[in-house]
Amino acid sequence: MEQFVGLDVSQDITHVCVIGSDGKIVWQGTCLSTPEGISAAIKAKAPNAIRIGLESGPLSTWHWHALKGEGLPIVCLDARHAKAALNMQMNKTDKNDAPGLAQIVKAGWYREVGVKSLDSHTVRSMLGARAQLVAMRVEVSNQIRGMLTFGVVLRRRDGLWFETLVGEASAPDAGRVGQTIQALLTIYSGFICTERLRELERAAIQDQ
Repeated sequence: MEQFVGLDVSQDITHVCVIGSDGKIVWQGTCLSTPEGISAAIKAKAPNAIRIGLESGPLSTWHWHALKGEGLPIVCLDARHAKAALNMQMNKTDKNDAPGLAQIVKAGWYREVGVKSLDSHTVRSMLGARAQLVAMRVEVSNQIRGMLTFGVVLRRRDGLWFETLVGEASAPDAGRVGQTIQALLTIYSGFICTERLRELERAAIQDQ
């Protein structure tokens, strides 16, 4: 008998539901949220699975590639589309997501998401990390500018680092304000230097 599987994946535990071609539940349980744990549960409880559905999310790329690599018929479902269908269920709870997803893939009422390659996912993560680091540096530098004495404007000068400009602009007897600025400068310098940001960007571009 054909079987259809719904995977409700969380950080640690995945709820699994297997239904038959008649729509009745064959097995329902949990496993670890690792490719190995999910694969073992499917092979043991749904050897005749023809479609396995999981929603798009933080872990979906990892799981999709790993399960696809084992020859399992995994499908990545658009999370918003799947949630809309799940919300139509009566007496919906989190535990009902796996059976609901199984019913969705059985009926074909889903929108499949194209999963990027692992290389593309890595490049995207690297560029995202770089953008986040730049944003954090900008935020801290703006905090420092705001802490300086009213009327002080930092202007770029060739050959001088931001930290040097701040040191020149800060009053030597600034007290607590000076201590706060020094603490912010330490955080600012500790994020990542400009050259390292450029190296990260170059590495991501080369991998594209």
